[in-house]
Amino acid sequence: QDLYVDDDIGDGFSFSGGKYAEAEGPSKSDEWFAQGRMVKAHALYGNKEKAKDPFFGLTMGSGSQSSGDVFNWFCVEAGSSSNPTVLLIHGFPSQAYSYRNVLPVLSDKYRSIAFDWLGFGFSDKPQPKYGFDYTLDEYTSALESLIDAVAPDKLSIVVQGYFAPIVVKYANEHQDKLNHLILVNPPITDKHAKLPSTLACFSNFLLGEVFSQVSSYCANFA
Repeated sequence: QDLYVDDDIGDGFSFSGGKYAEAEGPSKSDEWFAQGRMVKAHALYGNKEKAKDPFFGLTMGSGSQSSGDVFNWFCVEAGSSSNPTVLLIHGFPSQAYSYRNVLPVLSDKYRSIAFDWLGFGFSDKPQPKYGFDYTLDEYTSALESLIDAVAPDKLSIVVQGYFAPIVVKYANEHQDKLNHLILVNPPITDKHAKLPSTLACFSNFLLGEVFSQVSSYCANFA
């Protein structure tokens, strides 16, 4: 039996935004993608060459390449643009899809926006050393670029899990930009700051230092 990520097993989606095999008709992945749009934000740095596999030296597939001089971010928005803006930021490993049931609830009173981080979901997934190195400073700078593109005025931010240190760093540097900051399950203690072993494998050549943090970064700004 062929299983698909959009079968009624689990939540029917993967954090990488794709299916294991092709099913007949539109999938949940296709339907979710149709609700969003691509936003260009944060310029590539340095090397514009094709990314190579770190082990075998072969050219990586298109999903691991950068799509031009500016990264593409997948964003889904709900609610009137005249309402206060709330930015919903997913955790690791996840994607904007995790907020699919939250967006319509907030849309009555807020302009709610959820996006896929670089390296996740439908956003660009550049390999390290090919335009983006997945460091704390780079992620913070990239977040600033995206916020400038989608929410030029003041906003509130909700962030989940291991992406909280990035958002806290951004908030500390842009306090006049924020109405509210909500942290959901943030790793703000030494006990919880280190990634579980099942996730730590992602912090090597794939993503870099941002997910190898062991210090209580959030607590420094509490």
